[in-house]
Amino acid sequence: MTTLSKPMKKFSPVAQAAMDYYQAQATRLIQAEGEGHALARFRQAALNEFIEQGFPSRKDEDWQFTPLSNFLKTHYHFNGISRATAADIAKLRPFVDAWHLVFVDGYFSESLSDDLVGLPDGVSIESGKDALDFEMGFCVFAQSEEDIQQDAFGMLNAMLFDDGVFIEVAPHVQLEKPIVISYVQTLAEHANIVRNKIKLGSSASLNVIEQYVAIDDGWGFENSVCEIELAANARLNQVVWQNLPEQATYFNNQFIDLAEHSQFRTHYIGLGGAISRHQNHVQMDGDRIESEQNSVCFARNQQIVDTRTYTGHKAEQGLSRQLHKLVLADQAIGVFNGMIKVDQVAQKTDGMMDNKNLLLSNKAQMNAKPQLEIYADDVKCSHGSASGQISADQIFYLQARGLSKQQARQLVTLAFLMEPLETVVAETVRTWLQQALADAVTPHLS
Repeated sequence: MTTLSKPMKKFSPVAQAAMDYYQAQATRLIQAEGEGHALARFRQAALNEFIEQGFPSRKDEDWQFTPLSNFLKTHYHFNGISRATAADIAKLRPFVDAWHLVFVDGYFSESLSDDLVGLPDGVSIESGKDALDFEMGFCVFAQSEEDIQQDAFGMLNAMLFDDGVFIEVAPHVQLEKPIVISYVQTLAEHANIVRNKIKLGSSASLNVIEQYVAIDDGWGFENSVCEIELAANARLNQVVWQNLPEQATYFNNQFIDLAEHSQFRTHYIGLGGAISRHQNHVQMDGDRIESEQNSVCFARNQQIVDTRTYTGHKAEQGLSRQLHKLVLADQAIGVFNGMIKVDQVAQKTDGMMDNKNLLLSNKAQMNAKPQLEIYADDVKCSHGSASGQISADQIFYLQARGLSKQQARQLVTLAFLMEPLETVVAETVRTWLQQALADAVTPHLS
């Protein structure tokens, strides 16, 4: 009997050249670590999958509106000499009392980070690739979703990352003081590839702020993966602030596994990058879990901003809330793709996903795809998406009260963007975010 082999996937010359380049980089790391090393085996598994799947094209449904052509033309380099100083980092600190960890061009900087000697008992922070466990094999974080396992940038991260941080909080430990992780770009056309893990024991709590920023002329390729694991009754509040230069590229995959009665809240603010994609993959594996995923994005010129969520309800009485707001100016392109999947056993699920978009230009383009996939019969789920421009009546109303047209447009736009941040739990963090967002966006509103 003749067995038909699977046809080889064909790639454009530009995509193939990029694949060959990153394959060579991964092979160099694997050879340096030795084939018997757990990390080398982890990289090899990812590399094998990457060679077969490759980079997606616009023919792939999930990449139809997020073209990679410009990204593929740049072969980002590795192991550059960074030049960040303590004075540079001080300017980037949020106005929040926190423990501060700093990564510069993809590598942890002990000298620029806070001394962690005073961390409470039961809180462990380890940096470096050796802090993570690779014995479970490639894509252990990806659950059973085939489409997630085949994400090209998740594979690329597994192949090429060289640093990261593992944060673990022991059961019943409540860390109220936030941990801030700053990823700082200082080099042009540099690859910054980091892999992190956050693990909370039962009834533990943690607040994390991650910020992706740059100094001087630093812009590059930011590729992050974060695995988050919450045990029963644990609580995590997360903020991700992304304000990279307009030339940068940003891809972030987060894989979140939640146990019964746990609470997970994440707020993503996306402002920078020529192309950016932020993805949350949430698995609600126990009863009475609460999750919230909000995002705020602003894009101008020819930026492409892409925010995505997958929320899997796998047990009873789960509660999920999402609010995603995008503002697009000039010729910017926005993409939102969200899925709520409710398994047959997940009765009494309450899930809501809302996407609202404000177009400041006739040339701006928004592509939205909210989705529900429900197999249970006793649920309360809703999803929606709406796009439009600022109402002339709103502008007239504000002008009648003494504001200029520009001031009126700024006020309406900022008010629109602020809503998803209202549920940030810590008041000091919420106030900092609101001010930082206003400072970043206002100069580009006319």
